[in-house]
Amino acid sequence: MHIPVVLIPLGALGAVLMCWPRLRRAIGWWVCALVMVAGIVTQLAISAGQDLEEYVRETDLVRDHTRMGENVRPWLLLMFLALVGVMLVDRALRRDDTDERRSRLLRFAGVALSVASLVFSAISVYWIYEIGHSGSKAVWHSTQVKIDTGASHGGGDDR
Repeated sequence: MHIPVVLIPLGALGAVLMCWPRLRRAIGWWVCALVMVAGIVTQLAISAGQDLEEYVRETDLVRDHTRMGENVRPWLLLMFLALVGVMLVDRALRRDDTDERRSRLLRFAGVALSVASLVFSAISVYWIYEIGHSGSKAVWHSTQVKIDTGASHGGGDDR
């Protein structure tokens, strides 16, 4: 299941775009929904991978890929929570409120949550890249070894 490989970087891009207030108001809740869906399909991918592990030959590469799959979950959850926090702070700031101290605190919280969402987005993208890379190594390693050692496929000369 490769849906998280697409949705998590899209969510991270959305987090970057949410740094601009106009875009935040236009796409912010959509980005939050996208990251929520990414979390759900990531969990489904982890479960499917654990089930599939029973049917494939166990190697160090397969074990690494399975173990790494679970590393993205907490970062994705933190990314989602930070983005929802950004949207809630934005909503509170748009209300007519004359309390300057409260507005200052909300602006500070908004900046802190925005920075946190960018950090958690970057970490989530890093882990999804590492997981994908380890998965491709687990699948293609034996083929690459054959290519590197000059073993031909099908017994014929490919020249």
